Amino acid sequence: MNYPAVDPIPIPAPIWLLKLLSYVTLALHFAAVMILVGSLILVIYHNLRGRTKKNADLLSASFVIARRLPVLMTFVINLGVPPLLFAQVLYGRALYSSSILIGAMWFSVILLLMLVYWLLYRLSSAIELGKPGWPIASLAFLVTLGVGQIYTMNMTLMLRPEAWKDLYLQSPSGLQGPGSDPTMMPRWLFVMAGGLVFGGLWALMLSNMKHIGDAVPRILRRSGGAMAAIGALAQLFFAYQTVQAQKPEVLEGIKGSIVHTSGGYLFAVGIVLATVLVSIQGLTTKSSVFLAVVGLLAGFLSAAGAVIYRDGIRDFTLKAKGFDVWQRAEFSNWSVIALFLFLFVVMLAVVVWLLLVMKRASAPKEQVAQ
Repeated sequence: MNYPAVDPIPIPAPIWLLKLLSYVTLALHFAAVMILVGSLILVIYHNLRGRTKKNADLLSASFVIARRLPVLMTFVINLGVPPLLFAQVLYGRALYSSSILIGAMWFSVILLLMLVYWLLYRLSSAIELGKPGWPIASLAFLVTLGVGQIYTMNMTLMLRPEAWKDLYLQSPSGLQGPGSDPTMMPRWLFVMAGGLVFGGLWALMLSNMKHIGDAVPRILRRSGGAMAAIGALAQLFFAYQTVQAQKPEVLEGIKGSIVHTSGGYLFAVGIVLATVLVSIQGLTTKSSVFLAVVGLLAGFLSAAGAVIYRDGIRDFTLKAKGFDVWQRAEFSNWSVIALFLFLFVVMLAVVVWLLLVMKRASAPKEQVAQ
């Protein structure tokens, strides 16, 4: 099965601009998602150990991470909307089709995200009141993994037009999954393994707070450094598995593209640099804001590189099946584009301003009930 040769609706901006904006916003979204995944793992680990050993410092470490998760969830959701919209504009025929075929699961994402949001508030409150937080964190973690799996299903199915007809005939209600695909599981595990990296990097950043005593920063620094280093190795492994699962013509196309090849190198350099930085900070006796910030930036660069390489996999897979996104009809409305870019910059400035306000605010209470 091939895609229709002509899309009757031209795209409203240059393809290169939409792709660039997609790279930036999707890398930010992936970073937020991976921080959430890794943070939940650390909360489960520290809260369970703290209650088992009756260790107040471990419980406080779990609370320091947990109380920031509801705010982090707002970034996960809001940063997830722009790249999805850019994908719909560029790959509408593919993405709409796959979304309909798994429609029941795709719509369930909204309810599942609401559930995770509620659980994160319950988690913070439970730990603060001295109640077990790890069961709530475990449920939030599993639901988050499920949402990631649904997204992976959709983004994989949009690359398989040859399977659409059979799937629709099997169940037009949208209750079935995309079936077996050698690339789906490695892609999902790659992002989830990134949770270990970014969760560790985030823990190292939190360890620099001055109002949480001496023991808690040490716990966050050691556990964050160890988890990020393990996660980097796991992510490199699943990156290799994902690449190996691609068809030869896709890999040949990426090899001939400077942009997408550079994305692969950017991922490798970013993940190695982040690993070195977390290892240094995890072994030191004092937290470093500079190393934590540079580590997060290196992590973001690795995410951006992965996003660019992923874009190459999608483009060359679709091209082999009759959909060349670079042949889309374009009718750019530059006045609207200029307004959008202006508001985009304003939004980034507002986010920076809010972060500065948070930095100047009084230190919150980080103690938990005993």
